[in-house]
Order: sequence, then structure tokens, then C-alpha cells
Amino acid sequence: MLRAFRFIIDLFTQRHGVVAFAFFLALGLLMRQSPNSVRQSVVSSALGSVFYPAQLAVSSVNAYRSLADENAQLKSENARLRQETYHAREGLQELARLHTLVRFDDKWDFPIVTSRVVGHNPGRFLTTLVVNRGSKHGVKENMPVFSMNGLVGKITKASITHSRVQLLVDPNLKLSVMERRTRVVGFLESMDGHVLTAMVPAHAGVSVGDTLVTSGLGGIFPKGIPVGTVKQVRKSDLDVMRQMDVEPFQEFSTLEEVFVMEKDPDWEIKELLDEEP
Repeated sequence: MLRAFRFIIDLFTQRHGVVAFAFFLALGLLMRQSPNSVRQSVVSSALGSVFYPAQLAVSSVNAYRSLADENAQLKSENARLRQETYHAREGLQELARLHTLVRFDDKWDFPIVTSRVVGHNPGRFLTTLVVNRGSKHGVKENMPVFSMNGLVGKITKASITHSRVQLLVDPNLKLSVMERRTRVVGFLESMDGHVLTAMVPAHAGVSVGDTLVTSGLGGIFPKGIPVGTVKQVRKSDLDVMRQMDVEPFQEFSTLEEVFVMEKDPDWEIKELLDEEP
């Protein structure tokens, strides 16, 4: 039937008017003498051929909409799974933080205040942080601040709800450290607000890769908090001393959360050290 309809179209497009007229005249006479079922079949086939392209277009649009809906559903499912993964990772990090708190509580018997970093100093080098815990949470000036990786610095100012943290790389912070293997004691400082250096006796035998921890001297930091690793040892201006470049265990620019140790300074020791000789 489709071939017959295409033949009719060809008759018109090729402008065979007489042939087309004769054909339709014969077809009309034939259909008048044909049963109703035959006539309905011919008309139905002709209409189906005419409207087939439109039906195909509608089907294509419906298929596209179905694919778009499925794609949106998959995106929503992917977002949900990513959110669940994020919460799972946060849960693991929380367990790690709790483990750290228990370990530090057991070692020094000092309460620990967990705080989040909410700000830092402007400028080229990072030397100061602001955390969201203050005096109403038990935070005071000169309390040690550390992370899961190691020492961060100390509290230099505590308001009611927030506190300022002085980082190890602040040139104004001087810290007594001890090399874990040789037990030699030296002092750590930053001359430029970026690189940490430590001075130790030349005979100490400190090598690249050795670990520095807090010595416990000075009355502020308890003994044994990890500080950093020796990256380079070189001669200093004094023949009896060696200067070391130290890489801190904690990368300060990535800090999101820190722990404040509720340890009050030993003021007698601090005052004696601060006195002029």
C-alpha cells in the first residue's frame, strides 16, 4: 500500500496530469464498487504514510525527554552518594581526632579544647590564626596549641569567644626544643616568618632526618610534643654551634582545626627566664 501511495506522489511531481487524472478516476470508480473495509484500508494507509514523519518526530521528542529525566535522576543519585561519602570521611576524621585527644589526655593529664580556625593574619607569610574558642571555654593566654600532626604555637590573646594563636613561624616566638635521638637541647625560631631554624651544639651529632620535640623548658610547652624534622645541618657564625633548617610536622596553611591544651604556664620559671641577667 505504501508503494501505491508513493506512486501517486510520483505522478504529481512528474506532472503527468492526464495519467494522474485517469488513475484517480479509475481508483474512484473501483473504490465505489469496493466493500467499505477495502475503502477504509486504503484511506488508513494513505493517512498513515502522510503522518508517519510527524509521529516519528513526536516519538523522538518523547525518547529525548525520557533520557533527560533519567540523566537528571542519575545526577541526583550521584550527588547523594557523594554526600554520603563526605559524611563517612568526616566520621573517620572525627574518630581520629578523638583518638588524638585521648592520647594527649593520657600523656599529660591536661584537658583539651577543640577549636576551629576561623581567620588568619593578612600578609605574605602566615604567622597568626584566629580560633573560635575563648575564655568562656577555658582558653587562656600562653596555652599550647597543637594539631594531630604536631605543635602549632601558643595562645597570645583570648577574648570571650575567640582567641589568637601565634604560630611557630612567627619571628617573635622562641621555643626550646630537644632532638629525640641525641637528647640535645637547642632553641627554635624563624628569622623571616617562613623558614624555621634551630641552633644546637656542634658536638651533638644531630643529622638530617632527626626529629625535634618540645623540651619542656621555659614553663609553657610540656615536654615531648612533636615539632618537626631536621632538613639540613650547616655551620653557623659560631664554631661551637650548628644551624639546622627544620620542616614542621604541621603545614600551617592547611589547618582547619586545632587543639588547645588547658595548661597554665609555670610563671615562676617564665619570670626567672625573662629577668635580665
